[in-house]
Amino acid sequence: MKTTLDMKTIQNMNLFERITQVKAKSCFDYNIHRVFVVPRKFLKRSLGDNNKNLPRIEQNIGKKIRIIAEPERNNQEEIQRFVKAIVFPHEFKRVEITLTETHEPEVQVFSLPKNKAILIGRNKQRLIELSQAIDQFFGIKKVVIK
Repeated sequence: MKTTLDMKTIQNMNLFERITQVKAKSCFDYNIHRVFVVPRKFLKRSLGDNNKNLPRIEQNIGKKIRIIAEPERNNQEEIQRFVKAIVFPHEFKRVEITLTETHEPEVQVFSLPKNKAILIGRNKQRLIELSQAIDQFFGIKKVVIK
């Protein structure tokens, strides 16, 4: 798991830890959300009683936030769960990991026809953000929306 941290990301992660008492493993932007990745066993604790921590963090950061569980293994089922948590409420059919002609793995997300444009985004912005998140956690650089 490799990533570069800027000052704003570090400040957001510190704020998240101060409010929730849970150390976030990572933090990145996807669409209009700031996504915090926490260990699976601390997911409920980071949300708080009746999700009371979410509005406090959103108010301080000034963005909507999403808290998701850290992937535990590097397999297709875990990648599908991770992608589903990031792109929620938009849906897709399935996720497959295939090898390209150069024998490098790629993630193929098979989307529903009505959601394909949403998953790609204007100027491929959502696709770039999704591929950076998958590269950060699974080490797979190429993501294709079909």
